[in-house]
Amino acid sequence: MNHIIVIRSYRPGDEINCNEIVKAGVMSSLNSTFIGIALKELTFQLMILFAAIMFIFFGLPLTVCLLVIPIVIICVYVGTYLGFTMKAMEVSEEVSNIPRIFMSNAFSCFWVAEAFEPYLMTESPKNIHYTIMTEQQFRDSNIDISSQVKKIVGTIALCKSHRLDKGAWIKRLYIHEQYTRKGIASCLINVAVLFAIDQGYSCTNIVASEYTEGGRELCLKKGFELQQMYHKPVLGSFISILMYELSYQIKPGEDDYVPTVDSRIMLNK
Repeated sequence: MNHIIVIRSYRPGDEINCNEIVKAGVMSSLNSTFIGIALKELTFQLMILFAAIMFIFFGLPLTVCLLVIPIVIICVYVGTYLGFTMKAMEVSEEVSNIPRIFMSNAFSCFWVAEAFEPYLMTESPKNIHYTIMTEQQFRDSNIDISSQVKKIVGTIALCKSHRLDKGAWIKRLYIHEQYTRKGIASCLINVAVLFAIDQGYSCTNIVASEYTEGGRELCLKKGFELQQMYHKPVLGSFISILMYELSYQIKPGEDDYVPTVDSRIMLNK
């Protein structure tokens, strides 16, 4: 068992690695979002409008007017990039304050997925099978890690909602690009949902964009249901993306029997 991933609570000193993970996670959907926006009807309408203005009102040749196409595309990319950069800065500020925002009370928490690997990796993490376990399971296993290095490869957080009655939000679910499709996100969601159940929340919600279909599909498979859809501005009203708010309803009878997190984390991977 040389390759292990441990799901554990945040510790002081994790913030630098967490910051790298969440910033990369925010920017990971930049290209798909840009392509999606560039192919929207509004973008084509702007191209036609600007080309018509240049041709009719300024009398420019049609070949010159066609230059508006790459100009609009470049503007869309710059606008999308600026929107994502501002979001990454906002998230970075939040991650810098994890102890205050997520670890200062019993009703919120921040978790990381930490990989233990040999010092010399001969293969890419994408091609390696990892055993995922909780921190308690890791302690009980007495696995020798003296010849291994560790690094944070995933994050997730849960905090109380001020809008939802007895509800919570799942936030900052990000996985390092080389460690996707290994069940890490599924286990992190399990931990967050089980924490919400243990703390007596009535529901826990998560938001995904139209360009993060994989994460949305995973949540739906794990029992989340679509609550609402809305458009979120990326850069003013010109660029916006469709957001999906998904909700996991915690039924009243569900807390009659609540086994430990350790015994439930590997369920529904």
